[in-house]
Amino acid sequence: MSRSRIKQTKAIAWFGAVLFALAIATSAAAQVTVQFGGPQVPGFSNYYPWFNDVPQYQPDQSFRWFLANHPNVARELARNPGLLYNANWRRQHPQLEQYLANHPYVWQALNNEYWSTGPAETQWGDYDDQHQWRDAYWWHQNNPDWFYNNHPDWISLNSRWPDRDGAYDQQHVWRYKQWWYNKDPNWVKTNHPDWLRQRQNWTNQATQQQNQQREAAREQQQRNLQQQQAAHERDQQNQQQDQQRQAAREQQQRNLQQQQAAHERDQQNQQQDQQRQAAREQQQRNLQQQQAAHEPDQQNQQQNQQRQAAREQQQRNPKQQQAAQPQDQRNQQQQAVREQKQKPEQATTRQEHQQQPQGQQQGKQHGNGTDKP
Repeated sequence: MSRSRIKQTKAIAWFGAVLFALAIATSAAAQVTVQFGGPQVPGFSNYYPWFNDVPQYQPDQSFRWFLANHPNVARELARNPGLLYNANWRRQHPQLEQYLANHPYVWQALNNEYWSTGPAETQWGDYDDQHQWRDAYWWHQNNPDWFYNNHPDWISLNSRWPDRDGAYDQQHVWRYKQWWYNKDPNWVKTNHPDWLRQRQNWTNQATQQQNQQREAAREQQQRNLQQQQAAHERDQQNQQQDQQRQAAREQQQRNLQQQQAAHERDQQNQQQDQQRQAAREQQQRNLQQQQAAHEPDQQNQQQNQQRQAAREQQQRNPKQQQAAQPQDQRNQQQQAVREQKQKPEQATTRQEHQQQPQGQQQGKQHGNGTDKP
């Protein structure tokens, strides 16, 4: 075989080895990615207490992995997690019984620190420092101090949490069980001897440092959350003020519109009043014109009536004159008769006067001053 072919064969072999190594590395990387945090179990929170790690087993031997690969069992437990602690129900699922028998530390943890019969999922939660929403199970696992101090109502998710995790101090501030042991170990021995099972971990220096770092991280997270809450409250206040100002502007706009509408109505009413007044005045002028036009007719009619009355009076006068002539004649005759009667009386009266003595006549003349001789 020539050297060139040998070199070519070696190159091909080397290239194949590289490809094989990359394939192995890629497969391993993919396997780690899948195992990181465990698979998602439908119907369950990723931070449900059952899914905490049990150090005696590899991640692919965890209870999470079992449920992810047995969807029928997971589906029933998601609807009612308490079924896990029902022996009759477990006997209906031989694969589950076999898994628990082969992994006794998992079953031990599920009956102790990982015990839970609460809902598989919850709508309770809040946002973390990265403004990512986390459910109540995550908060209990990652920041129990904030969990207990800010949302004591979330404790109802697991009735064993309060006594198992810690207790409240005299100021009603919740403290983790390690905090109590560091402050007063005798109180822990007397009131919570079950906490002492973790004493070895608490007294380990490395574990203490980790706990201190975790505690410092929790306190920092608590401060961050308080700052975020304060900022959120300020934002809400600003938003409320903006909404109030917007509402005030809108109300002012409505008031202006109402005033403008009222002003327009007033103007319309005023215009209508002016139009009615103008109509009345025009009607009055029309009446006056009609009256002025009617007056000459009345005058003419009156004059005609007067002329007619004058003509009728003229016609009556000759008749009255004719009727008055016989009456005048009768009056004249009667006057002549009276005068005829008066003549003898006057003659007699004169004779009587002549026969009276002269002295009486003179005295009478002087007394009356009216009779003449």
